[in-house]
Amino acid sequence: MDEVIQDNEDMAEAAATKLKVGATFDSYAEVQFAIHAYQTRNFVQLYIRDSRTFCNAARRAANKNVNPRLKYKEINFACVHGGRKYKSHSNGVRPNQKTFLMDCPVSLKMRMTPDGQSLIVKSFQEQHNHSISKVSFLSLPQRRKEPPPVLLSNSYKTDSNAPAAHVQASKPTPVVDIGRVVETMRKIPGATVHVKTSTTEQNKTLSSIFFQTAHMKNLFQAFPDVLLIDASMKHNETNIPLYLLMIIDSNGELHIAGLFMALLEDSATTVHFISSFKASNPNHTRTECIVADPGMPHRDLLAVHFPNVTMSMSELHTLRAFRREVSTEKLGISPDQKTACLQTMEKMVSAQSKEEYDENYNILQFLDIPQVLVYFNDNWHGKREEWVTGLRSEHKYFVTTAPKHLEMTIQKVRNIIRKSSSVPAFFIDVMKCIDSLAVEKGQKVVDMVQKVKLIPRSSEAAASEEGFGRVLTPHALGLVKQQLQLALSITVIRNVKPAGMLQVKAETCPCGFFRVLKLPCRHIFAARRGKGFDEFDATLCFQRWTRQYYLDHCGMARPQLADTVVDQMRDPPACLDASQQEKYSKAVHLAQRLALAAARLPHHDFVQAVSCLETVASAWERQEQVIVASMDPTPQIQNGTYTSLSSMSVQEAGVDEDSCQPPRKKICQD
Repeated sequence: MDEVIQDNEDMAEAAATKLKVGATFDSYAEVQFAIHAYQTRNFVQLYIRDSRTFCNAARRAANKNVNPRLKYKEINFACVHGGRKYKSHSNGVRPNQKTFLMDCPVSLKMRMTPDGQSLIVKSFQEQHNHSISKVSFLSLPQRRKEPPPVLLSNSYKTDSNAPAAHVQASKPTPVVDIGRVVETMRKIPGATVHVKTSTTEQNKTLSSIFFQTAHMKNLFQAFPDVLLIDASMKHNETNIPLYLLMIIDSNGELHIAGLFMALLEDSATTVHFISSFKASNPNHTRTECIVADPGMPHRDLLAVHFPNVTMSMSELHTLRAFRREVSTEKLGISPDQKTACLQTMEKMVSAQSKEEYDENYNILQFLDIPQVLVYFNDNWHGKREEWVTGLRSEHKYFVTTAPKHLEMTIQKVRNIIRKSSSVPAFFIDVMKCIDSLAVEKGQKVVDMVQKVKLIPRSSEAAASEEGFGRVLTPHALGLVKQQLQLALSITVIRNVKPAGMLQVKAETCPCGFFRVLKLPCRHIFAARRGKGFDEFDATLCFQRWTRQYYLDHCGMARPQLADTVVDQMRDPPACLDASQQEKYSKAVHLAQRLALAAARLPHHDFVQAVSCLETVASAWERQEQVIVASMDPTPQIQNGTYTSLSSMSVQEAGVDEDSCQPPRKKICQD
C-alpha cells in the first residue's frame, strides 16, 4: 500500500513539473491530472478562462483526423484572482460587497498540434500579483466544494486503492465515525439499516446507509401513493449528502419516511438506495408518483427501476435549481441577463397550459443567450411535463400543498443540521427533528378531533359540507368544497353523447381528479344534483382521506430515538483522548440517572443532594478520592428536637504526602 501511495505522489510531482512551455499531452485527462497536481503542489487555483472544442472549431475549418481524447482545440487557463479585467460599478449602497478578481496576470495557453494528436503548452505566465499560502488555498470555494477523503473508524477503513485524482494530500481529512452511527442505528427497536460497502483485497469502505424506523415504514405502508425525495442537504464538515424520503398524509402534510446517507454519489450507490427501499417497503408497488429533487445524482435510474411510476418535480426544487445553475459565474452571463432569464423561467414553472409555456419559451429564445438556451434545452425542455404546473400529470392534485410543507420541513431539518459538528451528532439532531415534527403533527390530529369547524348556513352546499366535514380531514374537505363550488357552473345533458364531453355516473367519473384522489369531483356532484340525489355520500370518499384513517396512522407522536440511544451517541468533548472519551460516555449515562433521581426529591432533600454532588465534583476535579458511606435515615432526637440523618454520606479522602496521618475526611449529609 505504501508503494502505491508513493507511486501516486511521484506521478503527481512529475505531472506538475511537466507543466511548462513546449510540454505535450496526449489526452485531456492528462491535462486535468497535471493541472490538479500543479495546483496542489503550488497552492494556486486555476480555471478555464475560455476554450474551443472540436465541434466549434469544425465550423471554421475543415475536419481533420484529430485525437478524440483531446476534447479541446484551444484552451486557456487563468488564476482564480485574474483572467479578466474587473471594473466596479458600485455606488456605495452595499459597502460590504467583495470580489476575488485582482487582475492577476497568470495564464496558461494550450493549443492542438498541427497533426491533431496532442495538446501543447504555448505559453505559461506563473508570476502572481498576490500572496500565496496553503491556508488561503484550502479556504477557496473551489476547494471547499470538493468532497474530502473520508476516514472510517472501527471496522471500516479508507480505500487506499482509490484513484489518485481523488486524493488531496495537502488537505486535512476529518474522521467520520460511520461505524458508530451504523451500530447505534441498529440498536433502535424495529429499525431497518441497509449498509453498502465497497470491498477490495485489503480494505472495506462504507459507501451508503439506508435507514428506516418501524414508524417510518408504517407511514409509507399507509400512504404509498406519492414519494418525495429531497437531496439538497449535506453534512457541513464531511459533505456527506442526506436524502429525505417523505410521504403525504391524509391532511396534505409531509412526514419523513426514511433517510439515506451517501458517502459516494455514483450509480451503484443510487441502485443500492432503490433496492434497499424496495426491500424495506413491499408496498412500493402501490406508488404512483415520485417527486424527486432534480439535483439528485443519477436521478434517471428511478424511472428505470420504477417503470410504472410517474416522475415529477416540485416547484420548490425546480426554482432552486434554476437559481443555482443560472448564474453569472457558471454560465458567464451578465447580472441583467441572469435576472431576465430567471424571471422567464419562473413564469414557465407556473404556466397553466402548453400555450402559456410556449409563449414564455419563445421569450427565452428571443433573449438570445446561447449559454442559457443550451443549458435549458439539455436539462429542462425535454422534461417539461415533470415540472411545468399545467403540464404535470394528474398527480399534481396530490401535491397541491406540498411546496409549502416541503420548504418548511427542509428548513427545520437544515436548521438542526447546521448545529452538528460530527456525523453522530448530525444523526441525533435529525432524529430529534423528526420526533419534534411527529409531535407537531400529532397535536394537529388532536385539534382536528377536538374542534369542529363551523360552516355558514347561508351556503347552498352547507348540508353537504357539514356531512363531508364529519368524515374527511380538513385538507380533503377543502378539496371537496372547491369541487362543490365548481359544480354550480356545470350543465348536465342527459341521453346525449357529444364528442369531447365526459360520461359521468353518480358514483364514478373518468376525470383526473377522481381517478387520482378518489374524492368526489365537480362532475359527480353535478350529475347527482341533476338526478336528484343527495350530494353527500360517505362511500364516495377513499379511506385514506377520512378522519379515522388519519387518526389511526398519524394520531400518536412516536419517539423514534430512545433516550438510552441518545446518551450513547452524545459527543464527548474534543479535548479528551480515545480512552477518556470512552469513560466519558459511561459517566454521562450515570450522571443523568443521578439528575433524574434528584429531580424527584422534595425541595429540602434536593438542596442537600445538590450540595453533596458539588462536594463530589470538587473532590474529583482536585483528583482526590471519594468514599460513599450509607447512613441510618431514621430520625433521632437531639436537644429535644427531631433530626434526620442522610441515608448516604460522602467522604473526601486526601492523603498528605509529607505525613503518615490518616486521610482527612469530610462528610456531606442529605
